[in-house]
Parts: sequence; structure tokens; C-alpha cells
Amino acid sequence: MAGPLSGLRVMDVSIMAAGPWTGALLGMLGAEVIKVEPPAGDGTRWVMPTQRGLGTNFISMNVNKQDITLDFKNEADRQVARDLAARCDVFVQNFRPGVIERLGLDWPTLQALNPRLVYAAISGFGEIGPLAKAGCADPIMQAFSGFACSNGAPGDVVEAFRFTGFVDLTTASIAAEGILAALNERVVSGLGQKVEVSMLEAALEIQMTRIAELQGAGRVMIPMGHENPAFVPDRAFRARDRFVFVTVRRQREWDGLCKALGLEAADTDPRFASNRDRVANREAVSALLEPVFAAKPAIWWLRVLPRHGVVCQIAQDFEGFRYHRQVSENTMLAEVSRPEFGTVSVAGTPWKFSATQCEVTPPSIPGADTARVRAWLAGGEA
Repeated sequence: MAGPLSGLRVMDVSIMAAGPWTGALLGMLGAEVIKVEPPAGDGTRWVMPTQRGLGTNFISMNVNKQDITLDFKNEADRQVARDLAARCDVFVQNFRPGVIERLGLDWPTLQALNPRLVYAAISGFGEIGPLAKAGCADPIMQAFSGFACSNGAPGDVVEAFRFTGFVDLTTASIAAEGILAALNERVVSGLGQKVEVSMLEAALEIQMTRIAELQGAGRVMIPMGHENPAFVPDRAFRARDRFVFVTVRRQREWDGLCKALGLEAADTDPRFASNRDRVANREAVSALLEPVFAAKPAIWWLRVLPRHGVVCQIAQDFEGFRYHRQVSENTMLAEVSRPEFGTVSVAGTPWKFSATQCEVTPPSIPGADTARVRAWLAGGEA
């Protein structure tokens, strides 16, 4: 079975993370994605760790793609790029505003060549304003958008989520949504359109709860480590051997937690009568619960707490959860393999459709499809 976007062709000239992952998502949905790299290559090729000389981040970000090499400093290659865009449904780029215009791959130029084209422009700060041409990276955007200031331990330095591409990947997901919406509108109008997405707007989208807190409290919430400002207890507790995350959102869950921990007296303590009371007495709740959790191993609490209606999970690293039956039976991870780089574990497709099939295929080696795509554009065999 073909994926739900089977029959659509995507031209991806983006680099690093947000743009390439956008293309990968569309590819996993069944679109034919042609990644265009400069001769020097996408910078993530060499980002550590590498496997047989190719960055595993590059592999993960570019699954389900063909790969061609074009030198945009060369007018002949820029013409090849325009010819390819004229035969595609979607164009994805994440150059700084102004660069794409100099290459002749801007929206007005490509729209004139292909009125049905959906043109996705991904930027750091948006296409207008004083920072439109400023450089950006994931931790830089976490800092600028206020995200980093809400993380970290109380009183400690602010903290960005490092090495996760947190904002990058969120930006890609929002870009893919915008592209799909534009493709749907094209069914009605017959015309494509430009879709602008910025990392800043994506960072704001994932901070909607923080914005709500600001509106409600009238002030910015200070860093609270792993605790939740709205619920108590909603945090990690150190068990005898490792951490257990516990979430108590309803009064019956608090009642169940008190029974599971043998703290029935706390259930009638007026300081803890409601969640509002527990938030006001956060330190007292922690002082009461922490020594009890520390007395038993984490697996004990994982078995006991759910029996009393308390939601919890052990904190585990990737190696810990990747082999869990819940992950394997739902095919949440995939392995891609090519002789050039071997086998690499990557994220599986995040959707499951009843009538169409999504799959993860290994990325093409840089430049491997250049000759075939050029021949296709020239009218030869694809």
C-alpha cells in the first residue's frame, strides 16, 4: 500500500534540522522527496556522532529521500534547480531571508514557473523585522523565546534542552502541517501558495501553557526544575535506586497516593486538603513524600502506585525504553540500513492509517541520484 501522500513530489533544498525533518515527514507519508545538497554537503553530514563517516543525525533527518548535488554558485545548476521545482508539488527551504532571492529560487520566481507549487519557507525569526536575517540555532531560539528561562533548578543557571533539536523538530512538524493545509486548499483553488514558518513562532506554540500561566499569575514563572507549577505533587522522586515520576491531578489520586505510601494521616491534613492547598504548601508535601519514596526501589512504586490509581513511570534512558514491548509492538522505532553506513536506529512513523501505509526507508547517499534526476529532467530515463 502506498502512503497517503503518494504521487506528490517534494523538492527539499534545506539544511541542518528543521527543513530536512520537514521533508522526511512528508517522505514518510509517501511523498517522493528529492533532497538537493551543495557540493560541500549539508552540515549535518559531519555532526557527531558519525557512523562510517556519515553523521547519524544526517541519516535520521533525511530518511525517505533521494539525494542530488547541485552547485548553486553555478547558473547552469541553478537552472536545473528551477526546472526541478517546476515539476514538483512542494518546495522546502530554510535559508536566511535574502539568500534564496540571490539564488533565483524565491517564491515569486518559482510561482511563475509553477503556479501549483506549495512553497514552504522556514526561518529563524520570521521574514520581516530587525532579526529577520539574524542567525539562529535551536538553543539560541530557546534562549530568545523565553523557553530556557523557565527551565533548570530553582536559583540555578537557566537551561536549554540540549542535543534534542527541541524547537527545530517542532518547527518541522508545524511546517508539515502548513504544507498539508496548503495542498488541501490547492484541491479547491488549483493554485499553490507560500507557507511561512519560523522557529520563533514554533517556540511560542510549545509554550502555550507558559503563556497561560503568565496571563493567570500576572508574572513569569520561575524555574522549578522537574516540578509542575500547577499541580502538587507532579514531579520526580528519588527511589532507592533511580527516579520515579509521579503525577497527581485529581483529589482521588492524592487519596490513592496517601494510601499507597502509608500516609493516610496526610489525607486529612488541612494543608493538603486540595490541590490549591498543596501548591501553597509545596515544600511540606515534598518533605513528607521524599523519605518514603527513597525507602523502596523504583520498581516497587511502579507496581504499587497504579493499584491505587496513581499515574507514574520510571525515568529511563533511550537504551532502557527502546526494547520495551510497548515500543516494539507498536513499531515506534525503525532501523535503516545501507552498505555505506550500516544500520542505524531512527524514529518510526508517528502515524498509523487504516487504509494506507507509512514506512521509513534509508536516506540516499549524498549525490547518489544526481545523474538519474538530471536525465529525467532532460527527458531521458528516470
